[in-house]
Amino acid sequence: MQRTRFQVTHLNYPLLEISVSLGPKISETVKGKLSLGAKILQAGGVERVFRQNFSVEKGEKLSKAFQCYLSTTAGPIAGLLFISTDKIAFRSDRSLRITSPKGNLARVPYKVLLFGIQH
Repeated sequence: MQRTRFQVTHLNYPLLEISVSLGPKISETVKGKLSLGAKILQAGGVERVFRQNFSVEKGEKLSKAFQCYLSTTAGPIAGLLFISTDKIAFRSDRSLRITSPKGNLARVPYKVLLFGIQH
């Protein structure tokens, strides 16, 4: 799996290193990018996808968005990584199926949210 490493130093996250995976196979990467492009077009742009999925504060700006895989103990989860002036956020491309204590099945996106460090 090819990995790209970069440091976010111009935002509120000095010294934070993020590993972005491009996927195990080029065909999977291309298929994922086409699917992602369709979702972004349908929503009206990357900025809109970010605002629809996360609480955005007044004055907060989206700096970058990446398609990536989030590494979890259950395996990698494909999704979008957003870096804004206030936070880093991840949302899975596909919803995860979970079962409630009563046995009902629900589909929810996998989300991770990291807020900025106050200086």
